[in-house]
Amino acid sequence: MRRKFLTLVCATIGLGSSALADIETLSADTAFQMSQKGELILIDVRTPSEWAMTGMPRDSVGATLQDIDFVARARGAVFGDLEHPVAVICKSGNRSTSAAQKLVSEGFAHVFNVTEGMAGHLGTDDGWIKRGLPTDPFNPPMR
Repeated sequence: MRRKFLTLVCATIGLGSSALADIETLSADTAFQMSQKGELILIDVRTPSEWAMTGMPRDSVGATLQDIDFVARARGAVFGDLEHPVAVICKSGNRSTSAAQKLVSEGFAHVFNVTEGMAGHLGTDDGWIKRGLPTDPFNPPMR
């Protein structure tokens, strides 16, 4: 019923069906496993200072939500294939929720949110770091 209501609202205000794409959630463990199998691209939307403090999830792409070119960086990460699954992660799941919504609104078809983030979500989930999942060091670009 809710989906039908959303479809009607979106049709009424002129939003395409991509606005209705489901954003699924993943645990940090599952996101790591899927990224290692090549089943999705993991995008870390935290800030460079956060990356420097903890490292970035193994084999992830950094694209802060505040970047003007956030969507372009995400498109580049999937080589323009908006059908390729992506997962977004932040510190605790708040920014990644916004990032996931932004990607869906830009036409990404398969978007996942790692809601527990790197540090855990409001003390209810462990997060990437506490689970002991691997990270890569952040190497800032040379200026």
